[in-house]
Amino acid sequence: MGRFLCDKVRPYLTLTHYVIDMWFAKIIKPRCAGKSAMVRYADDIVFCFEHEEEARRFYQALKERLAKFKLELSEEKSKIVKFGINAGKDTGKFDFLGFTHLIGKSRTGKPCVKRMTSSKKLKAKRQNAKKWLKENMHTPIKILVDKLNRKLRGHYNYYGIIGNYDAMSGSRAYVLDRLKAVLGRRGSKDMTYEKFRRILEHNPVIMPRIVRRV
Repeated sequence: MGRFLCDKVRPYLTLTHYVIDMWFAKIIKPRCAGKSAMVRYADDIVFCFEHEEEARRFYQALKERLAKFKLELSEEKSKIVKFGINAGKDTGKFDFLGFTHLIGKSRTGKPCVKRMTSSKKLKAKRQNAKKWLKENMHTPIKILVDKLNRKLRGHYNYYGIIGNYDAMSGSRAYVLDRLKAVLGRRGSKDMTYEKFRRILEHNPVIMPRIVRRV
């Protein structure tokens, strides 16, 4: 799989439909001896090639194509990755749309593609949660937890893909830890685990859930 992120073409999304999308479909794909495909969401793109040599030729051709329109490839975010269930021990991994894609094993022990929340997104989400809880420290508990649950529900709806439950569970555990900390700062007494448990009994924080299995 060849994977390239063209983050510097963000202001030119209409143009890139012509510069990249149509070019790939009409020029590149028909010339490939092996299978090829393109997946794009906004300015994030994954190009897939069956043959490594075709991926490498395309990588150079893409840079030249963008240069014609005074655009450029983000070299630091672009790379060629050997990827797939038949790639053996050499298979790599890549990030796309907030997920790290990698080859793992199913519950039956068969190789399969797994998607987990990327470490970069996970770090950003935790920083945002910590900041938000601190800013809303003095919000009444019921209102605070209701708002928190809406945020978590949105997180679960996006990241709730099979194989990613542990990452979502870790996010919830982090949020609970930060929630306990900010509630403890509201009063003069420490927030004990028993007191926090009673608060959660009356104001439960929703659990992660899998919403997509593919």
